[in-house]
Amino acid sequence: MNASTTEARFAGITSIVEAPVSEEIRFAQYSMLNELPGAIFGIITVAYIVGSLLALAH
Repeated sequence: MNASTTEARFAGITSIVEAPVSEEIRFAQYSMLNELPGAIFGIITVAYIVGSLLALAH
Protein backbone atom coordinates (compact mmCIF):
# COMPACT_ATOMS: atom_id res chain seq x y z
CA MET A 1 0.00 0.00 0.00
CA ASN A 2 1.64 3.24 -1.15
CA ALA A 3 0.56 6.76 -0.35
CA SER A 4 1.88 9.93 -1.87
CA THR A 5 1.35 13.38 -0.47
CA THR A 6 2.08 16.80 -1.82
CA GLU A 7 2.88 19.86 0.20
CA ALA A 8 -0.11 22.19 0.48
CA ARG A 9 0.61 25.69 -0.78
CA PHE A 10 -1.32 28.91 -1.12
CA ALA A 11 -0.96 30.96 -4.25
CA GLY A 12 1.13 34.08 -3.72
CA ILE A 13 2.81 32.91 -0.51
CA THR A 14 6.46 32.04 -0.74
CA SER A 15 8.80 30.69 1.87
CA ILE A 16 10.71 33.23 3.94
CA VAL A 17 14.44 32.83 4.25
CA GLU A 18 15.72 34.43 7.44
CA ALA A 19 19.09 36.09 7.43
CA PRO A 20 21.57 34.45 9.78
CA VAL A 21 21.99 36.29 13.09
CA SER A 22 25.52 36.80 14.31
CA GLU A 23 26.56 35.79 17.81
CA GLU A 24 27.14 39.45 18.76
CA ILE A 25 23.59 40.46 17.81
CA ARG A 26 22.15 37.47 19.65
CA PHE A 27 24.16 38.40 22.77
CA ALA A 28 23.04 42.05 22.56
CA GLN A 29 19.38 41.02 22.28
CA TYR A 30 19.73 38.66 25.25
CA SER A 31 21.49 41.32 27.33
CA MET A 32 18.79 43.88 26.62
CA LEU A 33 16.01 41.44 27.56
CA ASN A 34 17.94 40.37 30.63
CA GLU A 35 18.25 43.97 31.92
CA LEU A 36 14.68 45.03 31.10
CA PRO A 37 13.00 43.84 34.35
CA GLY A 38 15.60 45.64 36.45
CA ALA A 39 15.16 48.86 34.49
CA ILE A 40 11.37 48.71 34.88
CA PHE A 41 11.70 48.04 38.62
CA GLY A 42 14.09 51.00 38.93
CA ILE A 43 11.71 53.35 37.12
CA ILE A 44 8.79 52.26 39.31
CA THR A 45 10.90 52.71 42.44
CA VAL A 46 12.04 56.22 41.47
CA ALA A 47 8.45 57.19 40.59
CA TYR A 48 7.26 55.89 43.98
CA ILE A 49 9.93 57.83 45.87
CA VAL A 50 9.24 61.06 43.96
CA GLY A 51 5.50 60.61 44.46
CA SER A 52 5.96 60.02 48.18
CA LEU A 53 8.13 63.11 48.55
CA LEU A 54 5.61 65.22 46.65
CA ALA A 55 2.81 63.92 48.87
CA LEU A 56 4.80 64.86 52.00
CA ALA A 57 5.42 68.35 50.63
CA HIS A 58 1.71 69.17 50.50
